[in-house]
Amino acid sequence: MSDHPDYRRAAALITPQGVRDTLVEMVDIASPTGREGAFADYLVERLRRCGCRAWLQPVSPGRPNAIATLRGSGSGTNLLFTGHMDTSYDGDEDYLQGDGFKPRGIVRDNWVWGLGANNMKSGLASAVVAIEALAHAGAKLHGDVLFGGVVGETEKAPIEEFDSPSQSGYGIGTRYMVTHGVTADCAVLCEPTTLQVCTANMGVTWFKITVGGTMSHSAWSSKPGVVNAIAEMHRLQSMIGEWSEHYTATHEYLGERPNVTVAAIRGGMPWRLSRNPWQCSLYLDVRTVPGTTTDDLKRGLRAVLRAFAEERGCDEPLLDAYVSDPATDIGDTPAITQVMRAAHRRVTGNDAPGIIRRPGADSTHLNRYDVPTLCYGPGGRSHPDSKGRQMHAVGEHVHIDDLHTAAQVYLAAAFAVCGPAQA
Repeated sequence: MSDHPDYRRAAALITPQGVRDTLVEMVDIASPTGREGAFADYLVERLRRCGCRAWLQPVSPGRPNAIATLRGSGSGTNLLFTGHMDTSYDGDEDYLQGDGFKPRGIVRDNWVWGLGANNMKSGLASAVVAIEALAHAGAKLHGDVLFGGVVGETEKAPIEEFDSPSQSGYGIGTRYMVTHGVTADCAVLCEPTTLQVCTANMGVTWFKITVGGTMSHSAWSSKPGVVNAIAEMHRLQSMIGEWSEHYTATHEYLGERPNVTVAAIRGGMPWRLSRNPWQCSLYLDVRTVPGTTTDDLKRGLRAVLRAFAEERGCDEPLLDAYVSDPATDIGDTPAITQVMRAAHRRVTGNDAPGIIRRPGADSTHLNRYDVPTLCYGPGGRSHPDSKGRQMHAVGEHVHIDDLHTAAQVYLAAAFAVCGPAQA
């Protein structure tokens, strides 16, 4: 393949400066969850300019996916490059300070900083540049190369009064895309993986657990029969903690163990402390590995809740699941796995380690709809000054060399999957 003239012409068009400038342009377009429209417009217009057929696919009002196709002859295998347009934050949070939390691309040394620079406009930039290179080189492909920039992937879900478009994520764009005609024989999800081939991704289930108490004036909260729901939840949380430790210790996949996070607690009325808390809810984020289902988790937690009810002589607390995003792993068998490993080796000279990603990803939805999908992307490497801290603490950034490498790997993969038989 590396000797094919179409491939050589396309590879020569991919430069570090080109992919860097593309990412800076993308970061400069704010696209928080619920307001992805302007970024979708940019992607469609840019891909049209290079000769792709590109269009907006409405998902909900003001929230379109950006879809494009670089058409082949129609006789080959089709490959989709995809990723989410929404950023992890809005960019105006007062509790997040620094260049990496603002929708403004800044180049320092050999790094691009800005909201979305890592997750995951880095991967989108590399994919767009690779597709443009194929188009401008006039590559003759048998299969189609597709692009899907999707809305609403970020791990957010409507619940209670938090039900605006800005809280609507967890794959709504990808599920709409794949159920409305945008499919392929295989896909690369350009999520941050530090240039590792990720065939597996953890899943997640979100639970709300509610305990009841007694409505009472706080002046009589110490009277017999008055139950403080917050105090009861404190007792229940200890039991859930024991279950969590056992769950983590007994589940493992590709060297990683899932974790359980008590991510929120609500109870009482801060504006009226003269009332005893009659209800308290705890919200659990439970990560899963392949082989664990939401109903497995329900059974485990229900056992804890029954034991609590028996111990306290009360009704069993309520358990509700409001996110169920299953884990996924396509393994080594699908051709796309071997293609991506070979493409990485061809570009870098090194083997790409296989990993399981811990954060949620849209690969779970594509795999459920029979589009074998793995993750491979340029984000994930931390600046030395981060000193071990996550990007959620120091702000998003990506190394320009990684952007360039990813674009070259995407090009090699596209040519291998969709290119001429003689390549």
